[in-house]
Amino acid sequence: MGAIMSTANLVDTVTIAPHTGGHGYIKKGQSLRIIDVEGQQVADFVAVKTGDPTEFQDCVYTSWHHGRYHWREGDTIRSNLMNDMWTITSDRTANHYTGGGFCSNAARRLYLNSDENGCRDTIQEEYRKLGFDPNYLQSVACFNIFMTVNYTPEGDWVIDSPVTRAGDYIELRAEMDLTWMVSVCAWPEVVNGEQPTPLRFETYD
Repeated sequence: MGAIMSTANLVDTVTIAPHTGGHGYIKKGQSLRIIDVEGQQVADFVAVKTGDPTEFQDCVYTSWHHGRYHWREGDTIRSNLMNDMWTITSDRTANHYTGGGFCSNAARRLYLNSDENGCRDTIQEEYRKLGFDPNYLQSVACFNIFMTVNYTPEGDWVIDSPVTRAGDYIELRAEMDLTWMVSVCAWPEVVNGEQPTPLRFETYD
């Protein structure tokens, strides 16, 4: 399916390294392009209504609204109040995990014997930078961009390698003024590729 609209003027760009986070602001009608610079890199991505972190993108409500967990170009991403937050205007891979949830320090200690922070901790730090209570962060808010999860007929939940290649992207049009936050995931293969790599975030009018 082709993109439903094209971007115009580039107004901001930021490249975020793996195992770090970042945030940005986007106005209604602007578009955010999230680019996998080198390929096979996952982003844990959250957005809230600007000025009101109690309204946040909700993956479960979005899947409920569309009647499927596989989102498509033209779909809206809904908030916990069922308002439109984003429209997916272009998606080069159409392969993302929409069930919510983050890796975390607790998960890294349990599964990797590592005391490093995970994506939940990284995004909570972005909340603090913005003056938000980090306890506002909800697991259902996390859109795991470029992450591959397969569901088997037997009921298994299987993580597989991302399918993205260098330069692949998803583009989201803001349907309200939004503040977005991200953690560029550093979980080892197969969640990401052989080595975690950067992602680029471009804002367009």
